[in-house]
Amino acid sequence: MDIKERATRVKILLLDVDGVLTDGRLYYTSQGEEIKVFNVKDGLGIKLAQRANIRIGVISGRKSLALINRLEELGIEEIHLGLNNKLPILEEILGRLSLKYENVAFLGDDYVDLPVLRRVGFPMVVADSPEELKRHAIYVTKAKGGEGAVREAIEFLLKQRGQWEEAVKHYYA
Repeated sequence: MDIKERATRVKILLLDVDGVLTDGRLYYTSQGEEIKVFNVKDGLGIKLAQRANIRIGVISGRKSLALINRLEELGIEEIHLGLNNKLPILEEILGRLSLKYENVAFLGDDYVDLPVLRRVGFPMVVADSPEELKRHAIYVTKAKGGEGAVREAIEFLLKQRGQWEEAVKHYYA
């Protein structure tokens, strides 16, 4: 199956958070509150994917109020936080939504993501991922995590599906 055909089968894009939606660094206030920094371009990419009828979800080992606020602001449907073993939640999502592995795109960045990357139909990783993960990916972003990698991956996916022009056309009006 070629990349374009695999892309057309995608119904949900799942994302890791730290190192994908963020640069992977952890910021804490003097009171111990965790702070997250997000790239606005990734937010627009997520909205473009949603307009193309691709569900968005996150599976992350960490949990913070800042993260929850951002995900809710973006209208992300599947939010699964505080989970180091991502495969069981992937399988739960598949069962609940009546999807197959081939219907899932996943964007990860590190070894904790490898079990998911090895199973989904459209595996992607960010530029600063380990080489071993890159060997399992259909697409490796040029951008590092937190620097627009999510937007780039979504653009690639939508272009493979032939949906990019439609997704951005109203910005040209």
